Amino acid sequence: MAVLVCVWAWCLAQEEGTPVLPLSTLKLDAFYELSFTPDGAFLGVATYQGVVLYTLPALEQTRSFSLPGIAYSLAFSPDGHYLAAGAYGAVWVWDFATGEPAAVYKGEFGNVYALAFTPDSRRLLIGTGEGTLILWEVGAEEPLWARKAHSGSIRGVAVSPDGTLLASGSMDQGILWDRSGEVLFTFPGKAWNVAFSPDGYFLAVGAGKVVKLWDTAVGLCYRSLWEHTGCVWWVEFSPDGRLLASASLDHTVRVWDPEEGECLAVLSAHEDSVECVRFSPDGTLLASGSGDGVVYLWDLSAFFSRGH
Repeated sequence: MAVLVCVWAWCLAQEEGTPVLPLSTLKLDAFYELSFTPDGAFLGVATYQGVVLYTLPALEQTRSFSLPGIAYSLAFSPDGHYLAAGAYGAVWVWDFATGEPAAVYKGEFGNVYALAFTPDSRRLLIGTGEGTLILWEVGAEEPLWARKAHSGSIRGVAVSPDGTLLASGSMDQGILWDRSGEVLFTFPGKAWNVAFSPDGYFLAVGAGKVVKLWDTAVGLCYRSLWEHTGCVWWVEFSPDGRLLASASLDHTVRVWDPEEGECLAVLSAHEDSVECVRFSPDGTLLASGSGDGVVYLWDLSAFFSRGH
């Protein structure tokens, strides 16, 4: 894996919607998903070799978790005990501290593009390549339930902070579920990715070129954010809910004030479709990755000092 690391000067946009420069850069041969460790010490990257961890903020490679195939997705359990990765027809789980395999779940369900742990770290929500949503208790032989939810690959899953709501998204629709696997609401149109707000009141959906915020209590659209010019592949709330980030085919990441519906900054350093964007646990860092294997680390701490 070829890696290029460089550090750029930080430059905060003076006007809303103008570009910000990245803090650090990582060039990989392949990249599929990003996630920070719960303690904020490392950035995990899903690649064709498995999952690789990088230090912060320098983005230097430190640990790896190998797979017999490509890691299309990854998730850390909230308690930091587990690391999960989705591959072709399998989900692998490791004990994060020891690096030893802890469990594996296999099935004839294609690539696993989406994973999310429940808040108690005991269960894993799995979105499969043939459209089935699975809730699995880690280590169990059979899932708690499985639902054929979508006509195509599930590209995003999410669990609400209190664990009572689940969400899945695909090219056909978004779905809000209760934890028993019953459908509460369906959201028509493309839903490439889904994310709950920290209070669980809203579900953000990457719906074509639009970011939509749905009210989880009544299933109505609360707000639509329209400024992207390409499909929105990923959405992510900051841990305190004050910011929302969206990654797009238009090569940009946009940082929003979700309450006001305003775009606060455009992160425009990528030269390819931006596939994933993640906030660090303290909300001051943002990682984004594009289809050409470039990962950027952005410092958003100045947004908090300015009151956003």
